[in-house]
Amino acid sequence: MSKKLFTILLFLSTVTFANTPTHRHRVRMTEPDPIACQATIQRSLQSILSPSNPSSMNAIAAATANFAATIAHDLIHTAKRLIGSRYCPGSSGPSAFDCSGFTSYVFDKMGIKLKRSSREQSTQGEVISCVRELLPGDLVFFGRGGRKRQTVNHVGIVTSVDTEAGTFEFIHSSTSQGVRIDKYPDTDYWEQQYISGRRIIGTETTPFFE
Repeated sequence: MSKKLFTILLFLSTVTFANTPTHRHRVRMTEPDPIACQATIQRSLQSILSPSNPSSMNAIAAATANFAATIAHDLIHTAKRLIGSRYCPGSSGPSAFDCSGFTSYVFDKMGIKLKRSSREQSTQGEVISCVRELLPGDLVFFGRGGRKRQTVNHVGIVTSVDTEAGTFEFIHSSTSQGVRIDKYPDTDYWEQQYISGRRIIGTETTPFFE
């Protein structure tokens, strides 16, 4: 399903989310009359694809941004409920996680499929090279040698960003203390290890489960 068509369906449906990490966190849509729905979609597509209708493009962009923000808000809420879960290599929940097991588990609750390893996850979505452009819900990647070597071995989820200071907080499964929130660049370690961010939510390549 294309991004434009998916966004239009958002206008025709009621979006609900499960509020607990113990159930799959998916978007569920009501089922309008199929004939009326198809006619509405066709009319909306014609309007959106018309270059003489910039207001429609603005409305679609705003709806997409609001939808992404809602998913990110619920994703972070789900992640924070797992604070204190222990670290275990190769584990992907629900009681223990390694770093990429944690991110894939939390995104799974939103109905979004991440690849299993941090290195593979660093190839998904859109790269965010500037810290000040990060948004809550983005993935952030770390590794030995930082940006110079680009060897990813750790991943977390952005929970908040201070654009003026160029800092962000992220939740992750640390080897020493399990799931916790840290701040970049509070310590030399994170500053030296940081590589880049990736935006998964709200992009044209968002990997929703079928």
